[in-house]
Amino acid sequence: MASDGLFPKKIAELNEKSRVPVRAIVAQAIWASALALLGTFDQLTNYVIFATWIFYVLTTSAVFVLRRKMPDATRPYRTLGYPVTPIIFILVGLWLLVNTLQTNPLEAGVGLFLIALGLPVYFYFRSKLPS
Repeated sequence: MASDGLFPKKIAELNEKSRVPVRAIVAQAIWASALALLGTFDQLTNYVIFATWIFYVLTTSAVFVLRRKMPDATRPYRTLGYPVTPIIFILVGLWLLVNTLQTNPLEAGVGLFLIALGLPVYFYFRSKLPS
């Protein structure tokens, strides 16, 4: 994100000696440590898995959007069983999300909150990008 201008440029800089983004690794370690202090391993995985499935469903839904918006685009690979396979995947993903909201509302809420924490940062740095 820093390389794309959606995060401070300093975080994207590579260390001259090791050629790794040390600042990015340190920032990630601080965030991971803060999350680790907030709960058990099971709770953390519930937060992450719930949030990840939101993006799986959204990404799979993009197949339909992109095929509609760009019908003539070259497609280097095909979606197996289109449109049935992605529809089934989306329905199962939505079922998992709804089920998690019903059975683990606290963990689901924390997962949504963690995603929401990133939105102000994203929009702030996105507004700094040249048009």
